[in-house]
Amino acid sequence: MATQSVTAPQTFDWAHVPKRPGFARRMGRLARQHPAGVFGLVILLLFVFLGLFGKQIAPYPADELSVGLPLQGPSSAHPFGLNQNGQDVFSRVISGAHVSFVICFWAVFLGAGMGSFLGILGGYFGRWLDYLIQRSGEAFAAFPSLVLFLMLRTAFGPTLKTIIVAIAIGALFGGNRVLRGQTIIERNQVYVESARAVGCSEWRIFIRHVVPNVLPLVVVIMSGTAGAAILAESALAFLGLGPADVSWGRDMSGNNLSIARTGYWHVVVFPGIAISLVVLGANLLGDSLRDIWDPRLRK
Repeated sequence: MATQSVTAPQTFDWAHVPKRPGFARRMGRLARQHPAGVFGLVILLLFVFLGLFGKQIAPYPADELSVGLPLQGPSSAHPFGLNQNGQDVFSRVISGAHVSFVICFWAVFLGAGMGSFLGILGGYFGRWLDYLIQRSGEAFAAFPSLVLFLMLRTAFGPTLKTIIVAIAIGALFGGNRVLRGQTIIERNQVYVESARAVGCSEWRIFIRHVVPNVLPLVVVIMSGTAGAAILAESALAFLGLGPADVSWGRDMSGNNLSIARTGYWHVVVFPGIAISLVVLGANLLGDSLRDIWDPRLRK
């Protein structure tokens, strides 16, 4: 009886498999594809740095009077000039980033972050949870943010915490309806039914499948909330309703506008540019992150 020769199994040659690009190379490719997002990221990183260490690196104390000739224009010693009190505008712009950063941080992570989670949670599980979240949002919508802030200001005074609470509550129910609708669409997709058919628990489907697919929309809402929070604080300070701390909105209000009309433009232009750049950077970074994380928008 003839014996059959047994051939040894061939090993796979891993040397010919292309390696995955390194982290630095992947980041460089994303940066080339989304230059606007890189610009927004740089602006926000600078904003965070100034918000944390601006008061320490400012060349002059923000409230120090008569550091030079009042209303002096931009110069080498004072790049942004001086205001009517002889205060260095450059130092006030750097120090004023702290107030905007604190308000932006709590509005995004306490307001938009919790609001987004509640919207996704109610949209996926529905029933009494969704009813409770949506009715609470409608109740808070009956109180406009400005009215809510005036009530809190009367009760607790014109402090920074009052502005944070008012803006965070306004952001809490700002975008959860949009996320609720998107979550309802995602929970009825075929991949959710397939995951449920193979035995995945509801919480696993919620965390591993539904949340990543609505995450790009969460990023857009958070970036919009960051810009809206900075604008809201600036508007309140412009109206004289904000705290006495140094802020960009305060430097654009009151007598500064009247002085700017007489030709001393530098008093209000540089704080206004700071506000515009931060809001623009937040929106550009949010749009780029949405394009990167949304599978439907990838090339």
